[in-house]
Amino acid sequence: MSKIKIGLVGFGSWGKRHYETWKEIPGVEVVGIYDPAHKGRIFQESLNALLDISDAMDVVVPAQSLAEVAIKALESGRHVMVEKPMSTSVKEARRLMTSAESHKGQVAMVGFIERFNPVFLRLHSIIGELEGPGRIFCQRSGSPTLVARQTGVLKDLAIHDLDLLRWNLGEPDSVIVRSKEGFYLSQVEAKFGEIETIVISDCLGPKIRRWVLTYVNDNIFAYFESNRWRLYMNNKEVDVDWHMPLQRELMHFVECVREGRQPSPSIRDGTRMLEILEGAETVIR
Repeated sequence: MSKIKIGLVGFGSWGKRHYETWKEIPGVEVVGIYDPAHKGRIFQESLNALLDISDAMDVVVPAQSLAEVAIKALESGRHVMVEKPMSTSVKEARRLMTSAESHKGQVAMVGFIERFNPVFLRLHSIIGELEGPGRIFCQRSGSPTLVARQTGVLKDLAIHDLDLLRWNLGEPDSVIVRSKEGFYLSQVEAKFGEIETIVISDCLGPKIRRWVLTYVNDNIFAYFESNRWRLYMNNKEVDVDWHMPLQRELMHFVECVREGRQPSPSIRDGTRMLEILEGAETVIR
C-alpha cells in the first residue's frame, strides 16, 4: 500500500505539533511544508509547489487564512484537513462548505480535536443514557495568547465545548453570549431541550479545562490535569485508556482518505458552529 503524501501548510506552534504527530502515523509521509516564515530542505517555495507533490493537505494557518487555503486545496483536487475554527466568518465557512460538497470524491474535515479525546468519547456513550433534566457547566481557560486575542475566545476556545455539546445533545434551542468589554472572557448559555448549559471561556490564565454534569440521578466531573483528562461519575473514577487526541484525529482523516468515506466532524459541522456563534443573542456589558 503506497503512502499518502501529506502537505503541511503552516509551521507555527500548532503546525509543529501536527508535524511531529504525523511522524507517528503509519502509511503517511509529510512530503513538504509551506510557511513563508520558514526556509529549509522540507519547506516549499509556494503553496502551489506543495500542492503539486501532495495527496492531502493539513491546513494549520492563522484563522483568517484557513478557508482560503482549504478551498484552494480542494479545487486543486486534494483531500483537506483544516484546523478549527475553519474560518473567521460564516460567509467564508459557507464558501468552503460549498467547495467541499462540490468535490465529493475528496475528504474534507475540520479539526475539532476534542471529539477524539478518550474522555469525551467515553462521555459521548454515557450522556445518552442519563435521565434529564440536567445541567452542564464547561470551562476552558488559557493564557493570553496572540491567537486567542486575534480570533477571540468564542472561536478559539468556546467553539470546542459548543461543538461537543452539539455532538452529544443535537441542535440548541437557544444561545445567548454574554461578554464584558475590555476582557478576553465570554459566557455562552445554550439550551438543548431539558438540558441547560453554560460555557465559560477566557484567555486570562491559568490553563483550566473542566466539565461538570448534574442530572437527576448522576453527577459527572471531567477535568484536565498533568497533561491528560480524567473522568469521574458519582464520585468514582471512570477507567479511560488515555491517548493524545491529535494522533487519533489525524488517523481518522487518513482512514477516511484510504476508505473513501466522509469524516466526522465535517466541514458542515464547522460551518454550523460558526452559524450558531454569529447568530446567538449577544449581551455586552
